[in-house]
Amino acid sequence: MDKIVVFETYYNPIEANIIKSKLMDADIQCFLTDENIITLNPLYTQALGGVKLHLFEKDVDLARSILQETIPTPETSEEEKGEYVCPECGSHNVGYVQATKRRFSILTMLVSIFLLVYPFSVKKVHHCFNCLHEYD
Repeated sequence: MDKIVVFETYYNPIEANIIKSKLMDADIQCFLTDENIITLNPLYTQALGGVKLHLFEKDVDLARSILQETIPTPETSEEEKGEYVCPECGSHNVGYVQATKRRFSILTMLVSIFLLVYPFSVKKVHHCFNCLHEYD
């Protein structure tokens, strides 16, 4: 009888399902545990130890080799990749996120104070995670 082992644990159920699907496509039988409870209540992730991917012990080496394969991609320029470059430091570590410095406009703040609610409109900007510069 083959022994079933915990191959890996994931803190994101979506990532676990992607890996499971990739292994199932390669005819490696596997299943996930604790997926449903963590999907329903993500706060249980640490308590349960994440989503566990189980498979047969004989398939561990094959699974590792499948997951280490990388698909070669053609070279593309920076404009085609859609990457942004920070004008201050030249870093590519830039994301389009909620503003940290000037979050709310004056109109949003006035309406929020008048209605006694948290500001409902938030400004999004390009934010460099290296030098913390924000730009539109």
